[in-house]
Amino acid sequence: MNYVQLETFLSVASTRNFNRSSEELCITQSAVSTRIRSLEKSLGVELFTRGRFGAELTSSGVKFQQYAINICEVWRQAQQELALPRGYEGILRLSTQFSIWDKFVNNWVIDMHEQYPNIALHLESDYSMSMMEQIVDNLLDIAVMYQPRVLLDIEIIKLFDDKFVLVSTQACNLETLDKEKYVYIGWCPNFHNAHASQVPFLKAKGVTMGLGTMAINYLKEKGGSMYIQAWRAKELLASEEFHLVKDAPSILQPVYAVYRKKAEDNELYDAAIKSLHSVAKKIGTGHSDI
Repeated sequence: MNYVQLETFLSVASTRNFNRSSEELCITQSAVSTRIRSLEKSLGVELFTRGRFGAELTSSGVKFQQYAINICEVWRQAQQELALPRGYEGILRLSTQFSIWDKFVNNWVIDMHEQYPNIALHLESDYSMSMMEQIVDNLLDIAVMYQPRVLLDIEIIKLFDDKFVLVSTQACNLETLDKEKYVYIGWCPNFHNAHASQVPFLKAKGVTMGLGTMAINYLKEKGGSMYIQAWRAKELLASEEFHLVKDAPSILQPVYAVYRKKAEDNELYDAAIKSLHSVAKKIGTGHSDI
C-alpha cells in the first residue's frame, strides 16, 4: 500500500467512475484499475463493486475511506513540514469556522508574521465537528470554532462572544417585520437553542441556509431578514441595503480556540493564542456600538 494507491482510491470513491478518475489523475484507466487491485490485494478485501453504471464502495470500502483520508492528510502534513521554505523553522496549522474566516484570519496572519517571521502558517476553514476531529488526530494545531467538545488532553479557551443582530432589507421593527420572509441561518446548535429561546416567534420557513454569505446574497435579491454577526451587519448597514431591527434581541455566541496540550510547543502556542485574543478584542470593540 502506498500514497498513490490511496490517492487513486479516494478519487474513485469520489467520482464513482474509473474513467473519470483516470482523467482527474492524468493516468490511463488501466493504471487506475491496477492501483485499485493492488490496494485491494494488500488489504485482503474488495473495495469497489464494478458495474456498467460505474463503481460503488463496498461496506469494506466505506470503512476504509476515512482511514485513507487520514493517512493522506498525515502524508501531506509530513511533506509540508519536511519541505519548509528556506529560513523557516516550523509550521503552525490553523483552521477557523467558515462564518468567521474573512474577519479573523488576515489580522491574525499579519500579527503572527510580525511576532514570528520564521514560522510558516497553513490556514484552512471548516465546521466545528470536522475541526475537532482534526485536532484529535493531530492534523491541526489550533482551531477557532463555535462548538467545541470537551475531550481529554484538549485545551479550550474562550476568545470572545460573537454578537448576532437581526437585520432586514426593509426598515421595520419586530412588530412590523415580515416574518414570512425571515431566513434562518443554522450557525451552530448553541445558536439554535438561544434563537429558539429569545425569538421563538421567528420560525424557519421554506428557505434555511448554512452560511451567512449565501443568505446575504439571497436576501439582496429576494428581500427579507436574518440574524447575522454584528461586525458583518455593520458593513451591510453602511451599504444601506439592510436595516437594523433595533428592538430585536441580540444573540451572543461564544467563539473558542481549541488545541492539543503540547509542552514542547508552549511558547509558539502561547504566542498564537495571545494573537488570537488580540484580534478577538478588535472584533468585539468593532461591534460594541450596534
